[in-house]
Amino acid sequence: MTIIIDPQSSGIAGNMIIGALVDLGADADELKSIMEKSAKDFGKVEVSFEKKLKHGISSTFCHVEMLDKKSHVHYNELVDKINALNLDESIKKTSLNIFKRIAIAESKVHGKSLDEIHFHEVGASDAVADVIGSVWAYYSLNLDKQKIIGLPISVGGGNVKTAHGLLPVPVPAVLEILNGLNFKGGPVS
Repeated sequence: MTIIIDPQSSGIAGNMIIGALVDLGADADELKSIMEKSAKDFGKVEVSFEKKLKHGISSTFCHVEMLDKKSHVHYNELVDKINALNLDESIKKTSLNIFKRIAIAESKVHGKSLDEIHFHEVGASDAVADVIGSVWAYYSLNLDKQKIIGLPISVGGGNVKTAHGLLPVPVPAVLEILNGLNFKGGPVS
């Protein structure tokens, strides 16, 4: 089997990946439980799944609602909390690799070491739920044994209000993560 990820027309987000993985067969009830439990040390989230039609195509929409939020999480604290989760080591390792890639980009953009980096938006409970949920679903479907092809990513444009003020889209850390990858401006501001 080959999986093709096509984020060319509307970009891609964690909840979109999770919804697609549920459509491929990941257990939504177990996924909901894992996402909510994994995020609890970062703030409470509520996860729900709903079937939707988008442009006449049936899909699963994953909604992750942040019910409370901690102000920020230092990278080392995030690593410790993820390592303490009761999850398979491969899920923890892959999740930590994702957060490390984000932390390295943030450290470069902000001119700080990994020890000094803290996350605002990325360390929020919904982001933790998205990353760990996506990784859990990926492994639950044995996709690590499949060929996966990613088409160019649409990144949008305009500006976004962040903890660091108004920034252009894509924000500098995202540009750093996308460095060397094929991406383009999307149709949405």
